[in-house]
Amino acid sequence: MRYRACLLIAFCATAVISHAANPSKLSSAKQEVVMVSKAWMEAALKRDLATWTRYVAEDCTFSTDEGPLLTQPQMLEHNRKLPALYDRSVNPRDHIVHLYGNPALINDRATTHERCGDTDSISEQRRTETLLKQNGSWLLIAIQWDNMPINFRKPVANDGKNYDDMLACMNFVLMMR
Repeated sequence: MRYRACLLIAFCATAVISHAANPSKLSSAKQEVVMVSKAWMEAALKRDLATWTRYVAEDCTFSTDEGPLLTQPQMLEHNRKLPALYDRSVNPRDHIVHLYGNPALINDRATTHERCGDTDSISEQRRTETLLKQNGSWLLIAIQWDNMPINFRKPVANDGKNYDDMLACMNFVLMMR
């Protein structure tokens, strides 16, 4: 039984990996959609908001990893408010692209680095974008992203004395429920 389960998991993992294509293995039409996705993201990272608005529909819906739905004007305002020391990078990869005529759907994985001062916060994300081709150009109309549960924090050495205090505190909280 365990052998069958391992074989099934290996088969499914192989299928998923082979389905997640890199841009060089995509058709030219799908590569075009990926390039537009990268272009609007690069414009946002460079804070080139004039270029960004050419790729993002005015009524675009942004569903963030923190939960709220934002509009294009709200995202513009958010990007304008970022502190001067704030910098980030995104590495999208493993693109899965579906073309349905004028609409297209992209799902990818991205590693984000958000740096503010001396702090570097790393997140692994799964993102889904919906684009629509209008007047010969692709336009982002919706995007949803969420962080994947990967811990990038480095363990800290501890002598164990604090664990007893923490355990006592947790037991107290559980008793209060």
